[in-house]
Amino acid sequence: MEGGTRVIVRFDSLGLGNYNPRDSERLTPPRPADMPGTGASREPEVDMANKSPTLERTSLRAPDDLRRPLLDRTIPEPGRVPVLALAYAAGMGLFLAVEPTQPWVLLALVGLMGLGVDGIVRAHPRGEFRNPADTAPFLFIPVLFTLASGLFFEELVEGYWNALAVLAATVLFGVAVQAVYVSVDTQAPSHAAARFVLNILTYLTAFAFFSVVYSFDVALLPSALAVGLVSLLLAVEVFREAEADPVRTLVFATATGLIVGEMRWMLYFVPLEGFLAAVVLLLAFYLTSGLIHHHLIGHLNRTVAIEFTLVMLAGLGIVILGGASV
Repeated sequence: MEGGTRVIVRFDSLGLGNYNPRDSERLTPPRPADMPGTGASREPEVDMANKSPTLERTSLRAPDDLRRPLLDRTIPEPGRVPVLALAYAAGMGLFLAVEPTQPWVLLALVGLMGLGVDGIVRAHPRGEFRNPADTAPFLFIPVLFTLASGLFFEELVEGYWNALAVLAATVLFGVAVQAVYVSVDTQAPSHAAARFVLNILTYLTAFAFFSVVYSFDVALLPSALAVGLVSLLLAVEVFREAEADPVRTLVFATATGLIVGEMRWMLYFVPLEGFLAAVVLLLAFYLTSGLIHHHLIGHLNRTVAIEFTLVMLAGLGIVILGGASV
């Protein structure tokens, strides 16, 4: 080039290899005919997020580990129930140790146990829980057990017996949570055993709450409403796998609550107090919920009715003997 400096560029030194002038066409800006809206075809765009490992790592999509529930990422599955049971023991011990009694401690413990059990149940691999209310039937036993045990210990257990009572209740609470977790999978080999344990704990929780109602000397109307409400919630646990329709389950549970609540009203005119009256209410709940449950699963027959009647008569005999000896 005249009057200037001649620059020679070796493309092979730039790592371009053998340069072909036709390759420059790929480096030129797109022509208007190639722009959108001109009617000309254009090459499909390449999704660089799927081609580049770097872009894939920096994608805004949250990784699977972050999208899992917090409980899944912090505590291994085998250790969740023991950790929650230890939290129950610590909270119950605090509630019983503080004087004067602080009701908010027990209420906070009930809420915490409910949230903990909810997280454990939702982590079940066979669980299909999409809405917040889907796990509600699984929470009734742990939550009501926590409330009933706290009130029972505060009112009826004294001194160093509290430590032994909290220890025993902690074991039962852990067993209840584990049974609730196993009962999520109706096809599990241990499902029948889990349901049996939950039924036992249901009646134990009912007896503890009925005893508290009498020990606190609650007025007739509030006590009848409380007994009916607790019986309703516990009946949902008894019926939740026997009836697929939640409306029918609620209707039968409401009927159970009404019957047991009316029994509490009737006992106001009977000279029974304390544990004996609680046993009568427990028998009423056992008979009503048991017969309805067998009706729902199609096993209600004369033999089953006779068995429940014999249990009811035996329980009433114990109450009569106990009342006569007082």
